[in-house]
Amino acid sequence: MSLSSAPSALPARRIRLYAPCVAAAACCAALAGMSATLHEGRLRTAWNVEEAPCRIVARKTGETFALARVPATVGDRPVAAVRVFYSTNELPASVIWADADEGVTILADVTAASRGANLRIYPVPGDALATPAPADARVRDPTPLWGVARRTGGMDFPRSMDDVRMLETRFDRVPRYFAVADFAGLPATATPVAEGGWVQTGWDRPNHLVDLQTWLLVPADASLRFGLVGTTPAWLLLDGEPVLEHPARRAPDAWTASNDLPFKAGLHRVQVRTACRARIDTALAWKRAGEEAVAADVVMVTGSGLLNGRTEWRDHRIHPYAGVEAGKAYRFAGIEGAFVPFTCVNETTLAQAGPLELTWHMGGAAMGEGPTNTVTLRTTGLPAEMKLAVRAGEEAAEHTAQLTFDGPIWAEYDVTSRMTGIPAVCYPDDVVQPIIRVRTTAPDGTAFALETRVDWCAGGATNITAAVATASGWAQVYLCPFEAAAAASLTWELRHAGAAVSSGKTVFAREPFGVLPDAVSGDTLKAGDDTVVLVAANASRGEPVAAARRGREVALLDGFLASEAGLDESSVPAEWNRLDLRALERREGTAGMTWLVPFAEVKGVLPAATIVYAPSVSEAGLHGGVDAFARRVAAMAGLLSGPACGSPRVILVVPPEFDVLPGCGCVAGESPCSHAAAAGAYAEAIIRVADVYALETVNLYNAFKTLRSADTPFVRDGGLTPQGASMALGLIFKKIRR
Repeated sequence: MSLSSAPSALPARRIRLYAPCVAAAACCAALAGMSATLHEGRLRTAWNVEEAPCRIVARKTGETFALARVPATVGDRPVAAVRVFYSTNELPASVIWADADEGVTILADVTAASRGANLRIYPVPGDALATPAPADARVRDPTPLWGVARRTGGMDFPRSMDDVRMLETRFDRVPRYFAVADFAGLPATATPVAEGGWVQTGWDRPNHLVDLQTWLLVPADASLRFGLVGTTPAWLLLDGEPVLEHPARRAPDAWTASNDLPFKAGLHRVQVRTACRARIDTALAWKRAGEEAVAADVVMVTGSGLLNGRTEWRDHRIHPYAGVEAGKAYRFAGIEGAFVPFTCVNETTLAQAGPLELTWHMGGAAMGEGPTNTVTLRTTGLPAEMKLAVRAGEEAAEHTAQLTFDGPIWAEYDVTSRMTGIPAVCYPDDVVQPIIRVRTTAPDGTAFALETRVDWCAGGATNITAAVATASGWAQVYLCPFEAAAAASLTWELRHAGAAVSSGKTVFAREPFGVLPDAVSGDTLKAGDDTVVLVAANASRGEPVAAARRGREVALLDGFLASEAGLDESSVPAEWNRLDLRALERREGTAGMTWLVPFAEVKGVLPAATIVYAPSVSEAGLHGGVDAFARRVAAMAGLLSGPACGSPRVILVVPPEFDVLPGCGCVAGESPCSHAAAAGAYAEAIIRVADVYALETVNLYNAFKTLRSADTPFVRDGGLTPQGASMALGLIFKKIRR
């Protein structure tokens, strides 16, 4: 078989392909570095090889052929041979590869051992390092390509590894494991239609994610090129590194080839991830760079993983060891990496009976005591080390377990957090109590921690950490109340297993406002990713601040001047930018409180040298009563006159007394309705705000009362008449020209 010489679909790069397996490296280190200061003792189990000073005890799982690695030296002598025993029976084993740095790797036929039985592996010292057995004499795994197929949701094939990781969370049945002689013998993943099984048409077309694994034996340093073929997408990983991507829907004989990749002699792990419907048609081949024929002497050895087990020294009393089991991994949407729950179990043996004291450590910190320890780690921080300290009387020993993960991701959860309890606009002396609300699809019982920090205007900060327990996916944490003027910002992080899965920040902006909101989210204002609280002034600041810009640009924030019978857009000078506040309040699909929308839409009329602000007196504009109305007008006035808007000249327009208020539902009569009769209080609130910020006003409330007549009404049905609109606009023009 020959491969196409077309360049790889992935960018060319040099990949370190000869890194040893982490689990095997830990096993070797345990053998080579075990302390020899312990007292002599006798093991209860028989020692099968008298000349071996140590052994590795590993539990058989479901494999029929086991791959194991021992260090190149024991004490000060090289390992000349490796023998494997099950009870008193020696099992067939051959040296596959030997290297002074990586150790001696063997393949053993463990068919005779029962599942769960202890396999005892003895490194036998000698005069010279062991040499690999000849190909025709060594133990051979007849099915060295191992795989697993899992049915998953989705009709379309994955187009990237991100799609593969998404489909991992959709597994719906028990995985199917298999072992075959080569890629030509890959099995079907579902029952054919003729046998009443898998359906090939319609919406019932399940995908299967398939993972294939083997170990390649490279007899000498070489540069190899790999190729993938098949009609479905596939990805090749060498020693854990992705090196080749094969797209879907290619011709059955169209190969995708990698670049030439440098290999060090020895064993290298090969993984292929692919997807299929009912049959796996992916194949992999390899050849040496510059050659056309397949490299026949680079062979698959086995699909088994490297065994890892407890190291026992014949002259030691304590033989420390911790078994590690990885649970089902999961991730949170938008967060890099996955989370893996690990359970570490003490499997220490003692040559003589006696109690054991067990302590677990990770990263220099104590993790607990007792026979088991559980920890959830993020894959971005793996591999990690869990140290088990064992003490029996006056004697002590340690074992370091390697925590690694290379399995599927079984679930993906959403998690969000947001701040409530603080109004979007408030006065400095308003007492607020922030509430952090959490929503997640993760199961109740998932451990979260909320870390909050309040930075104070007077300096310093307060940090609080609280555990969060969800009920039906919801939780809320109440923070201590404080005055709005006291805080500069509030930040929070929702953490899981030490990683931030959701975070946010609230900025307490005060005049002169330097922050301009750009969106509304629920009952909050947003500026970028931050929540903004506008702390409006409620005490006079004295003399007006001179406008920073001069010019003819005028922006009109119109909350009541226009009406069906009154002022229309054609009456507004062309150089004015008009923002219809009432239209914003009525806009459908607004994601939040409609009365907050104008704060986020101000940016649409900037820049402006002069801003005329006529607050809305509709039902939405008057939401919350006079006090809430005054706060919103104060916040808007401070925002408009501050540096966030360029410090323009700001003119407030005081609304007149209407016969009815827009949206109140009353019928206009000879006298104002009860809602409109309260207009005087709202007019006074606007005048107070103008005094606080030293802003100019156009007082239509007084003007219309002074100039009104029965023949020329200025208001009708909750809006200005054409005469009223004309008068209002004339007064505004006059004020602007001053």
